[in-house]
Amino acid sequence: MPDRILIVRAGALGDTLMATPTVRALKQRYPEAELDFLCSAAARPLLEENPAIAHLFSLEGRNIPYAFSFEKQRLARALRDRRYDLAVLLESGKTFRELIEHSGAKEIRDIRATHDPHVHAIVNNLRAAGCGDLPAPPMEVHLAPRDEMRAVEMLGGLPRPWIGLHAGYGPPRRKDSRQQGERLKAWGAENFARLGKMLRERHGASLILTGGASDLPEVSRIAALIGAPEPLVLAGRTSVRELAAVIEQVDVFVSVDSGPAHMAAALNTPLVVLWGPAILEQVQPIGDRVTVVRHPVYCAPCYGTPMMKQCRRNICMEAISPARVAAEVEKWRTGREVVNA
Repeated sequence: MPDRILIVRAGALGDTLMATPTVRALKQRYPEAELDFLCSAAARPLLEENPAIAHLFSLEGRNIPYAFSFEKQRLARALRDRRYDLAVLLESGKTFRELIEHSGAKEIRDIRATHDPHVHAIVNNLRAAGCGDLPAPPMEVHLAPRDEMRAVEMLGGLPRPWIGLHAGYGPPRRKDSRQQGERLKAWGAENFARLGKMLRERHGASLILTGGASDLPEVSRIAALIGAPEPLVLAGRTSVRELAAVIEQVDVFVSVDSGPAHMAAALNTPLVVLWGPAILEQVQPIGDRVTVVRHPVYCAPCYGTPMMKQCRRNICMEAISPARVAAEVEKWRTGREVVNA
């Protein structure tokens, strides 16, 4: 029986949340073991309040080779001091394998040995940890009272219902110079604006536009297109934990495929997620109150294929109409159950 276990998943927000069922499963299997987690610096706030995690380590430069990364070398020394019996490596990159080998873990369970591209990431993570025989626990986000109080402060005074609209999914990759609204997962400012107007006219909804600092130009454009009374623009104004607390408070959350969509699923907030180029079976948000809206086209999913690099018009997202999304929001407002639309 291992006394100390390290879980390694240093990805984006959604990637990290899809590893939290593995934390719960390992704690169930080895209740006396100390569980540590190595995550990305950006995703660290999502794990800070998780009671199952004894020590939390984070990494800024995930793609720098070990030999050239002083950060990884320092991290390896810190991990070595913890004397792990087991390391569960949920990263496929060779640089992470090298890092964990330098940690001195007695056993390494590598996701590359068990990965199945036809199943969801949560299932693959559990299998890598040796917990594939257990029912998959839900994703988890644990919030502190201060986070929830901050969300109430930001939303206080707005009439219900509160509907969150999330148009962005982080800064572009270095080689992708396209603006937020032009990239593959984008739905377009005009679509979000039309949806916002529908929701406000039909339900008297208060609209909350969320996002990070890099999303602010697109979110500001959406707010201007919606017009008075202006939506509450929170893009760039919240920490990751405050964003999660806001998502927990809203009545329905509408998002493109993004980390905050996974946050909504983990927090059991009714979610309508707009799905295009990514592989649904592998990375869709999993939860009891999730609706996936998509329009199948011949070229989707294209993630991980040469077609993705050639795509300049995301017809898979363009085909989703604001009226269709508004209808799905209405179903959640009337207590409808989970469905893939």
